Amino acid sequence: MAAIQELSELTDSLRHDETSNNSRRPSTFLNVVALGNVGSGKSAELNSLIGHIVLPTGENVATIAPVVVHLQRDTSLSSKSIIVQIDDKSQQVSANSSAKPRYKIILKIQTSTAPPLMLVDLPGLDHHIMDKSTVSEYVEHNDAILVVIVPAAQALEIESSRALKLAKERRRSSFLPFIGTRIVGVISKIDQAASDQKAIAAVEALLLNKGPTKAQDIPWVALIGQSVTTTTLKSRSSGSENYFETAWRAESESLKSILTGAPPSKLGRMALVDALAQQIQNRMKLRVPNL
Repeated sequence: MAAIQELSELTDSLRHDETSNNSRRPSTFLNVVALGNVGSGKSAELNSLIGHIVLPTGENVATIAPVVVHLQRDTSLSSKSIIVQIDDKSQQVSANSSAKPRYKIILKIQTSTAPPLMLVDLPGLDHHIMDKSTVSEYVEHNDAILVVIVPAAQALEIESSRALKLAKERRRSSFLPFIGTRIVGVISKIDQAASDQKAIAAVEALLLNKGPTKAQDIPWVALIGQSVTTTTLKSRSSGSENYFETAWRAESESLKSILTGAPPSKLGRMALVDALAQQIQNRMKLRVPNL
């Protein structure tokens, strides 16, 4: 949980800096926007970050409106506890406007297992309801971290990933143009490609920064399909207080058994938290050198 604690401290430092400087500019350093096609595993991987199964996932389930999740870490809660407040907002447009009404769901969540981030779960980029204005509303925040999610079975075609292309187009911040990338890559559904040796080799190359040139400047991590994590959760004993940590350890061990040539530090939920913390810290320190 060291990375989560680090993110908590970074959050406090940034808020203190903004308060001290009477900043009117809303910070987006702690915003994480998930990009991927329908079925890529965006919601499942965000559930992994949250530490609870909150966002709907599964076959024939697709996100059809942006879901904004405000996470607040409350260490007084047990690992089983979660407090959820649900809201929704619909932006009305005039009758003679050609613009589409915009709708989004807002979740405010308190849990002891989550890093203090704002997560944005967008509909799949290939979903018919997605348009440029919806994507731009969230992706073009200068300091938001863009999480590109690609299923392991598609690792061989990573260069043609729509999510990767979109993120690379918007990777540089106009506020901090000298930083470079603000992307974290996630290879999802590793278990579903376990028998595909070529796909697994492509995943391992990405994790070792030996993949295609266009993907080498991005930190990549690998996560397993939700099925394994969910099975682990369901098999926990009713009195266990640390079943989420048990599930995360089980995920990490499963990944190690599949990706034998990958660095263990690039595998599992905590690897994703570490990657996000590192990207956020790098950007914050350049903006606020005294942090």
